[in-house]
Amino acid sequence: MQADHEDLSPLLESWKYEEGNNIRRIQTPEGREVIQVRLPLGIEQYEVRGRPDGSRPAQCESWLERYEQEAARAPWEFRLDEEAFENLRQESLLYYQRYLLFFQISDYELCARDTLRNLRVCDFVAKYASPALTESLEQYRPYILRMHVMAKALWRIQTDGSVVEALDMLQEGMDQISSLPPLENNPIFQLEQSRSLKSLEDLHRQLSVQIPRSPADALRDSLKKAIDEENYEEAARIRDQISRLSSRPHSKKTGRG
Repeated sequence: MQADHEDLSPLLESWKYEEGNNIRRIQTPEGREVIQVRLPLGIEQYEVRGRPDGSRPAQCESWLERYEQEAARAPWEFRLDEEAFENLRQESLLYYQRYLLFFQISDYELCARDTLRNLRVCDFVAKYASPALTESLEQYRPYILRMHVMAKALWRIQTDGSVVEALDMLQEGMDQISSLPPLENNPIFQLEQSRSLKSLEDLHRQLSVQIPRSPADALRDSLKKAIDEENYEEAARIRDQISRLSSRPHSKKTGRG
């Protein structure tokens, strides 16, 4: 045992582990923003900008930036070998861990930034790597898309409170995930696709209740109830109301049909 290593116990003692209250965003004396995570037996630290671990591989911000530069110089001959692919895969895991932290602390803007970055990795690998290496990342594309779309939608609400626009983003995300080219005989892709669609549908449903219902929506509900109860006289009266409402030249719909 080497005696010159510093004991971390005082540092850990100064910030005791508390489940659910173990993430903090601070500024270092040098002016860098970092996220610190208190674990039961230690502390992790993530840079807010650049690579999460603060390193600069090959004097670039990231391996992705380095390989993109190489590909731009000779796109007709550039290929990702297994070593380069592994560099990108391990790097993407760092960004994955960081964007989950951003989501946990409701920093949806930075979560959207990092998920978009990992989608860029998927696109880059699909263009320059072998089919086998490509599929090993593509199987997680539905999940990354899900996190990106949720972060964008919640960021929109944070920014200007626009639930309607957030709902549109969620619907576009569901359409995009549904239309992804299937990976045959890949259960991970199939699971991530179905779970991602359900997560977006659940969030869409939760947000939908925040939108005021239009008079026409309320009348349609009343019409259905009247028909279910076989109250046809009332149903006819409600149909007349719906017809008059629809014929108003300047009526505006405030809800979602």
